[in-house]
Amino acid sequence: MEKVMTIAAVMLVGLAACSEQKQVATEGITKEQISFPIGQRIENPAFTGEAYLKPLIAVDSVFNFPQTNVVTFSPGAHSSWHRHGGMVVLVTDGVGLYQEEGKPAQILRQGDVLQIPAGVRHWHGATKDNWFSQVVIYDSAWRPTEAYNDSDNSVSDDYYNGLEMVEYAHQNTTDSLMFAAPDTTMTLPTFNGPIRLANTLDGNNVAGCPGLHYVVFEPGVINAWHSHAGGQVLIVTDGIGYHQIEGQPVEVLRPGDVAMCPPGVRHWHGAAPNSRFAHLAANTNPDKPGVEWFEMLSKEEYDKLPKE
Repeated sequence: MEKVMTIAAVMLVGLAACSEQKQVATEGITKEQISFPIGQRIENPAFTGEAYLKPLIAVDSVFNFPQTNVVTFSPGAHSSWHRHGGMVVLVTDGVGLYQEEGKPAQILRQGDVLQIPAGVRHWHGATKDNWFSQVVIYDSAWRPTEAYNDSDNSVSDDYYNGLEMVEYAHQNTTDSLMFAAPDTTMTLPTFNGPIRLANTLDGNNVAGCPGLHYVVFEPGVINAWHSHAGGQVLIVTDGIGYHQIEGQPVEVLRPGDVAMCPPGVRHWHGAAPNSRFAHLAANTNPDKPGVEWFEMLSKEEYDKLPKE
């Protein structure tokens, strides 16, 4: 049981033909090109090679959003076999691997969304020639209710180098966006210009996470002041944008930033003048649904915002 929980403790801080690893196309992602913050190196024998952890969202009693971290692997780095609470994996950069016990390893690429049920034995990491980064959202309160016979959790070099692999069922990402979005824009009365909207994750998921909506703003497009009965969390994925809670300074947002607006508090968000901007949005505390919309920020106020 102690070995089962080793990697879970680290996390808390914070279909093509089979092929050999050497046949996986190199994406050319370097450490400096990783979109999200890399964080601190994980010093734990349950990881092979350089792996990094950056806590992104901690569980609290206001938003009740699951523990969310960024985990980044250097080329060839990987975890050992392990189990933990239900987890949603959002691939942000590079090419990685995920393997469930008894199944081929799956090749993951930017934009993929993967769900790992609680207690499933697995490992994950980078391919031999690529950096790999992922956002993990998971149930940190899960504890096993049965004793697992996981006597050897190691992923040996011989095993890793001789993997049987298949491509994961990738989402169709376009226009250099991180996640899949419609090709066409839409207009809404609560936005001052065109946006694209996609459902990246349904609310019924293994991590107990609220549904995640992917919102893409064209340059200069923002939404009106509004409030959410249950609050809202934004995870920035692309471009440069703004977020402002009423009575507080404007936040300039970039990939990897998180904006959190408490329940019932007015805020607005959107793109900078010269940058398309996208984020994942979660309406927290889904048992308290409802959005109330107000006036749009004036052009004069918008024009005074920091230019990026």
